Amino acid sequence: MVLAGVLVLSLAACGTSKEDVPEDKEENKETEADSGSYEGESLVIWTNLTADAQYEVLNKQFTELADEMGIEVSVEKVAFNEMYEKLSTAAASGEVPDIMHTNFGGTAYLYAAESIMPMDDIMNEIGAEDFSGAYKTVLTGSDGHIYGLPDWAMHTSVWYRKDIFEDNKIEIPQDWDEFLAAAEKMNTGEVSGFAVPLDGVQVAAQTLYEMMCSAGVYFMDPETGEYCFDKEKDEAVKVIEYLVSLYQKASPAGSLTWSWGDYRNALAVTGTCAMTLDMGAVIGNAQENNPDMTGKLGCFDFPGVDGKKEASFGSGYCFVASNQEGARKNLVSDFLTALYTPERAAERALSRPMFAFPSYIPSFDLYRENEKVADFKAEVDYIFDQFENSNWYWYGMEAGLSSMSAYIESTTIFGEALQGACDGTYSAEEAYDLINDDLAAFAASM
Repeated sequence: MVLAGVLVLSLAACGTSKEDVPEDKEENKETEADSGSYEGESLVIWTNLTADAQYEVLNKQFTELADEMGIEVSVEKVAFNEMYEKLSTAAASGEVPDIMHTNFGGTAYLYAAESIMPMDDIMNEIGAEDFSGAYKTVLTGSDGHIYGLPDWAMHTSVWYRKDIFEDNKIEIPQDWDEFLAAAEKMNTGEVSGFAVPLDGVQVAAQTLYEMMCSAGVYFMDPETGEYCFDKEKDEAVKVIEYLVSLYQKASPAGSLTWSWGDYRNALAVTGTCAMTLDMGAVIGNAQENNPDMTGKLGCFDFPGVDGKKEASFGSGYCFVASNQEGARKNLVSDFLTALYTPERAAERALSRPMFAFPSYIPSFDLYRENEKVADFKAEVDYIFDQFENSNWYWYGMEAGLSSMSAYIESTTIFGEALQGACDGTYSAEEAYDLINDDLAAFAASM
């Protein structure tokens, strides 16, 4: 409830309006817009990409554009664990960034705060038909406008050791029973069958949500956008029970507190894990830290309960822009439009360790032919097809932009509940109740 109160209050604080701009400044902006020159202007840009490789590519592109347009840019890294607090503080001080490169949660937060402008005109200028249709849907607000300019996207798959599968004569599992059986069979003293990472900051929620999606259990109704997790208790408890079984029968004991780096290293670097859920960064880890492991890794989709998978957990990044008028709006629009050349879009996607797909379709061939992914064309094509032609959701945004997504990222209740279920502190039903009570309280405040 405390977290819910903080989010609600900070959302209210973030709101901006044209009335806050003095009339004479509005006139000046219109005059500047008519001039068609941005010489001497500046942009403040925030990004959640704090890894050096990704930040360097963004900063390089921003600087190149600034030089071309005769403007200055100030680029700041904002880590996820400080993002919402910084956004609230920035709004209170009137220093909201002009542009932000962020994930779905950050976009949903700013959309609920009415602090970002629609991107429809910019997308049309670039070519709306050249953007992934699946990606546009998740960034659409209740008013039908798109509030995030899609950059790149990711799809959750099961990444696995092909050599261990072959040694154990295991076929790709087609349902939950087969998956658990495969994980148990590969779970030896030296290698764990399947990692169930449950760190309280985002990871536990992501692990649970991929399993929920495969079973057709969601937080928000994909059709109505209403909170529905409270109506799916029986199904959700079964998902949690399955997660607990996987942990107890096939996962390292320490995975209760594992985050992204831990399970990726276990699969791709130390080789102490046979399978894990991931969005592809395991390949980058292997290429950099254990190249001999790279050719041993493959991927397949986490199966449905009885074979038919309902959906997957997808993710991605986009550009958003604070509310602007006149010349400032034109400047932001022109700057963002110029970022969408096939070369620049492909370069940004390739800056992630692996398997972040450019959402700008004209850049996909450049991405696919790059030497970083050249050895994984089959996996690239498979994942891209799954992403484009199957159902996928980001938690809390099953029906489009929703502040529930930001709240799920800000609460640690998933880690507490699921860790407790795995170590016997809670039953699966008690773990569900903890999560549902927390989310339902926030849903009531939305």
